[in-house]
Amino acid sequence: MKAKGKKLLLFLLGIALCLAIYEIIAFRTGLKYLPEFFVALKGMFLLMGKSLTWVSLGYSLLRLLISFAVSTVVGVVLGILAGYFEPVEKVLAPLITILRAIPTIAVLFLLIVYVSHFYLYVVFLLLFPLIYQASLEGSREITRQYKDDLMMQGKWCWRNLVQVVFPLSQDYILLGLIQALGLGFKAEIMAETFGYSSSFQGIGKLIYLYYSQVEYADLVSLVLLVLLISLLSDALLLFLRDKIEEKLGISKKRIWIH
Repeated sequence: MKAKGKKLLLFLLGIALCLAIYEIIAFRTGLKYLPEFFVALKGMFLLMGKSLTWVSLGYSLLRLLISFAVSTVVGVVLGILAGYFEPVEKVLAPLITILRAIPTIAVLFLLIVYVSHFYLYVVFLLLFPLIYQASLEGSREITRQYKDDLMMQGKWCWRNLVQVVFPLSQDYILLGLIQALGLGFKAEIMAETFGYSSSFQGIGKLIYLYYSQVEYADLVSLVLLVLLISLLSDALLLFLRDKIEEKLGISKKRIWIH
């Protein structure tokens, strides 16, 4: 009980530190760009009462879900195959390395010029390697553990890939999906903000509009709202991730004992 109380106290001190830093910056700049925190907080609740805010958020989440769904299908299929068939992993290794190494902002600027609905591609290119890697690790681990059982007549069987490897890899896959989803929301908003267009709605568009119209108070309030949503979603995803990692740790321990 004491440990939990100490942990909560440290957490509250961390929040107080963040608020203090914000207020120092706000007053040092004469409240020109950053409003006083509680003024911004009040503005956040006012924005929550506007339908435009929720419509914009809905569009952003819809685009995120589309990119996330495509990334999941492609990443899981290729990851499972790569973990089951080593030649597939070797062939895909250079592509995955490039996607991880290339700066996201560079891809963003290139796609803005050449691709319509570029924000979908930006999020896909960011999430796909994460989901692929998680699926690969799960498939590789399950294949290694049950190698003898998976071999039929001296060769790998496709039926085992679908009926054994994929189901047993789901915890690994889910862990990758959780990590990717939190990152995807931030990437979607970034892409919308940089690629502002009057032809679509989204949180990124609202951020750009408030910035271009020098409405810094509304801009900060909107950022606070996005931050609140991100923190709540990250807390939920972190809880789920810890549960999955705990489950995987128990599973590995049991396998090692036997």
